[in-house]
Formats: sequence, structure tokens, C-alpha cells
Amino acid sequence: MLRSLGLFKKTPCPAYPNCYRNPCFFSHSSTRPISDRPREIVKRQKLEPTKPIDQANHVTPLIPTAKPMKAVTKLTPSRAPPPARPLPTKPIETGYESKQRTAHTATFKTKPTGPPTITPSAKSNIPLKVRQQIASKIHELYARIYLPIQATHPTLATEHTKAQEEKILSSTTNLAGYKQMAMSTMMNLKKRPNSTGPHDIGLDLDWTPPGQKENAKKIKYEQAVPHIVPIPLLKELAYPLPDLLTEPYEPHEPMVGTIHACDRCKQDYLIKDVLDKKDMDACVYHPARIKIMKVDGLKEKVYGCCEDELGSTGCLRGPHVYKDTELRVLHQKIPYVTAPLRDPKSTTRQQMVALDCEMGYTTAGMELIRLTAVDQDMQVLLDEVVLPSNMIIDLNTTYSGIKTLEGVKYDLDGLRKELFKYIDQDTIIVGHGLENDMNALRLIHTKIIDTVALYPHRAGLPYRNSLRALSSSVLKKFIQVGTEGHDSFEDARVCIELLEAYIKKQDKLKKKLN
Repeated sequence: MLRSLGLFKKTPCPAYPNCYRNPCFFSHSSTRPISDRPREIVKRQKLEPTKPIDQANHVTPLIPTAKPMKAVTKLTPSRAPPPARPLPTKPIETGYESKQRTAHTATFKTKPTGPPTITPSAKSNIPLKVRQQIASKIHELYARIYLPIQATHPTLATEHTKAQEEKILSSTTNLAGYKQMAMSTMMNLKKRPNSTGPHDIGLDLDWTPPGQKENAKKIKYEQAVPHIVPIPLLKELAYPLPDLLTEPYEPHEPMVGTIHACDRCKQDYLIKDVLDKKDMDACVYHPARIKIMKVDGLKEKVYGCCEDELGSTGCLRGPHVYKDTELRVLHQKIPYVTAPLRDPKSTTRQQMVALDCEMGYTTAGMELIRLTAVDQDMQVLLDEVVLPSNMIIDLNTTYSGIKTLEGVKYDLDGLRKELFKYIDQDTIIVGHGLENDMNALRLIHTKIIDTVALYPHRAGLPYRNSLRALSSSVLKKFIQVGTEGHDSFEDARVCIELLEAYIKKQDKLKKKLN
């Protein structure tokens, strides 16, 4: 055992006289020095300024006590600290006292030349830095395109850059959509040749090559005929076929007052022709389809509208709606018709027409509310809103883009008469998933070119590639990126472009084989 250093031998043992340590490091002396005795603690009260006290009548206690004193003493004026004096406020002389400084006012004006300065917008959630970078890149492309006419139109590239960026901004709602559309626009501008004159200008998608009218009808009728969908495949794709007209027609009973499953939330409900406020919010559903995304490094299925997991409560409210898919029931509600025979005297008849229809919900299911038809040169033939045959429940604005039917001129019969000015039984109708459009038009037609058949899904039917996916992968063009619903003219035009790209691809394969 080590020898003790005796550091605590003068310190009284805290356990004395009941200490059991042997030996003990502390002192066991019965007498303690006065300095080791506990002292009485005197608590001092914080003094507050009061009136001066008469020193002659003031008595100071001889023995201090721990109990707080009720009488509060005041320091004498001689001992009181002097009041704090304010710091001198004399301004420091710098030699610039005569000059008055004014705040800088920011001005956002478009430069006459060079990339435009993008102004911040309260309605936009796109970072200003990203918008400025996109505008600078677009300006480089427009500056190259308009270089031959720069001397006569020095500000054209800047003006078109600003208009193009605003067009992209107004057509998108989030950063991802903005970047996608900007990338698609820049890819189109890179392929665009230099301007040949003041007549050869325009924004992307609004510009047409000067010689396009001379080189009209890029797709010939003979080139498109081999790609008509055969009857067995039309039947597999659920197209209405001529044998439907051979069945006896029996009018269908009204659906109002019957129970049907909702097409959105899949719950049974009572069909009404007049909805109250409660009925307008009865359906809770997810408007977008299911998609696959990575969550914490793992692939999960979520809803495309809100990215909530499967089985979660819907993110949107609306009325209950339904649609019929059985062709016989559709025929009983509104009969199908066929296009007229070819009229050699017709001056408006087209060899090829691309269609796109938008549908809304009524008391009889889904009905046509808009039709857009373009020719093979992608020129609009018909673009009209349609009055449904039954009471409207929901215009399906999320997809149709239709907010009102104000100013409608045609019902279904009147619209088909207008359409039959351009198509007959020999006209090739082009579109994407056209069985839905044929059902909405109640039209039976067998000369169909469907992009679903041209570009089948790798997993086969019933899986299908969406028009948006085909446009992105084949044409490198982004469509349906806005929140105002689908643009039926844009969808119809893309179908013509997809057919043209498919024919070119097939021609290249034939040349390689030969």
C-alpha cells in the first residue's frame, strides 16, 4: 500500500464521530478551528433607488441576520453613481455631407439586343435564375437563325426569345415540365435552318417552312394504305364494326334513377339529372393514373397526381360519374352511323384526316363535347365544341380542357354532317386510341390507322403506349405538359407526325434489306 501524503489530515472528517474508516485520511480532532465552523450567511437585498434618508435618525443594526430586512436603505448622494450621459450625436465629418444618397430603383426592361432580362412574376414558381438561363440559351439559337436578317431586324431575336420563354412558362406548372418543354423547344430550334428573309420568321411550333405549301402532302395516300389496321386487330382493340348495325335496334331505358358504379371511385351511386351541393362533392378520387417512382431508393407505385401511395384517400372531389363500354348499350342509347359513300364531285373531301375527340360525363355516360380534325398537312379542317344529347354532369376539364359550352353551334348530328364534308368511306382516319373517338362520334369506320397499332407496347395488349410517351420517345417533343387539359389540335397533329416518322423508318429498313 502506498504511503499517504497527508493532504486531508487537517480537514475535519465529515463522518466524525461515526467514522468507520481505518485509517481515515481526515482529521478526527474533537475541536475545530473557528475558520472551519459554518458561518451565518447573510442575504443582501438588492437596493432600489428611493428618496434620501435622514442620516441622523437612521439606525444600523449591530448584528446582521439572515432574515431579509424590510427597511431598505438608500445610498448617500455622495456614493451614488453618476447618471449615464448620452453619447455625443455630433455627425462625423467625411467631406460628403452636401451629397444626398438616393436608393437605387431596379428597372426590368427588355434589352434591344442580346438575351432579354427576365422579369420576376408572382404567378410563376419557376426560379428566376433557371428562366434566365433558358432564355439565354434560346437567344443563342434565335440569333443564329436570324443572322442573315440581323441588319434589317436587329431586335427580332431578342423579342422572339422573350415571347418563346413566356410561352413555355404559361404552358407549364412545375419546374420539371418547364425544363422538358424548354428542352423540346431548343431541340426544334437547333434543327431549324437559317432564315431566308422577313417572311421566314416565327416562334417554335408557329413557324412553317416557306416551301411547305409547295411540298404539300408529305404522306401520300398510297404510302399510308399498307398501315391500315386489319379487321381482326380492330376487333381486339374494341372498335365498333359494321356487324353492329345488323342487330335490331332497341332504345335503351333512361339511366336516371338507377344504381351504377362510379367510374372514378368505383362506388355505387344513384344517377340523378339534377345535382345538389352535396352531390357535387360526393366523389373523392385520384384524377391521374398510377406511376412508378423511387422512394428511398426503392421503386413504388404511387398516384401520378399527388404521388401518394396506393390505397390513400383521393386528392380531388367531384360528382359521381360513369361510362359504358359495351357497344350494344352505346348503340341503344345513341345509334351508330357510317360515313357517306365517295362523291366524285366533292371539292372538300380529304384522303386522310386525323381526329381527336374530347369527352365529358352526362347522365347517359360519356359523350362528345369537342372534335378537332386536321388534314395530312396538319391544317385544321374542323374544331368545334359539341352540345351533348343528355344532361351534363361533368365536363371533365382536367383532360378535355373544356370549361364551358357557351357559344356551341352543333349537336352530335350537326357536327357529323360537317365532318362528312371532309371524310367518306374511303378516307383514312388517323389517331391514337381511336376506338374511344369512334364511340363518342357513334361512327363505324374500318379504314383506320391507329398509333397504338403502329407502336405497340413491349408487353403487348392490353398495355398501350400513351400519346405523350410516343411523342417524347419518337418525335422528341413534349406534349400535354400544361394544367388546362389536353390540346386536341396538338394531339391530332402529333398523330400525323408519328405516322410520317413510322413510314420513313419503314422505308429506311426496306432500303437496307435491298
